[in-house]
Amino acid sequence: MNRRICLCSSLAILLLCLACGPKVAIPPKVDLRKYDRVGLIGFTCNAEGNLHEFLTWRFLRELSLSRKEVSFIELGSEQEVLESVEAEQMNSEAIRAIGQRYGVNAIFTGNVQIAEVKPLVTHYPFFRPIVGSILPQGLRVKALVKVWVTARLWEVGHGGTVWRSSTLGDEMVHQITTLWGGKVLFDPMNPQEAFYDLGRPLVRDICTDFKTKRVRIKKN
Repeated sequence: MNRRICLCSSLAILLLCLACGPKVAIPPKVDLRKYDRVGLIGFTCNAEGNLHEFLTWRFLRELSLSRKEVSFIELGSEQEVLESVEAEQMNSEAIRAIGQRYGVNAIFTGNVQIAEVKPLVTHYPFFRPIVGSILPQGLRVKALVKVWVTARLWEVGHGGTVWRSSTLGDEMVHQITTLWGGKVLFDPMNPQEAFYDLGRPLVRDICTDFKTKRVRIKKN
């Protein structure tokens, strides 16, 4: 009976494949190869911590894997880069100056916004030894955090924006413990791990326009 089921399943898959044509490659909406050398300025963020550094790293990694023909160059934080060309804000003039200084033909910038935080607080029996003592019962604080990521590609030649995209996601974060007496204890976890599951799909989504897609054509 099991062999018959397996045979029927295999036959169904075979017929489905025969009904479909070959896969064709659809070129990316934005071809980064024409820029050859692309600079990346660290994302800015409206929150403390290193979430923006983590998402900048994920963004660079995603681009590098999808466009291996292009050289991606990390230029530093936005403040550092602006100071290097004696500019106060990111505009067309600053982009042209940055391109000339670092020898890049296009520049990525990005911004990370913590759009909304919904805390959920629950009591729990908490005992953890710290410096030989036992902490009393406290409060575990977890929060649903919404993160908005925006990225922009500037062309150095004219200093204008040639691409811009944004994406929104949310993740439940378990990081903070409040103790009696008003003290706050941060859990000993890597902040990158707290947003790992959130950051990966956000960056993958925002980099879609730079990837070649393969689509199977259905036969008539």
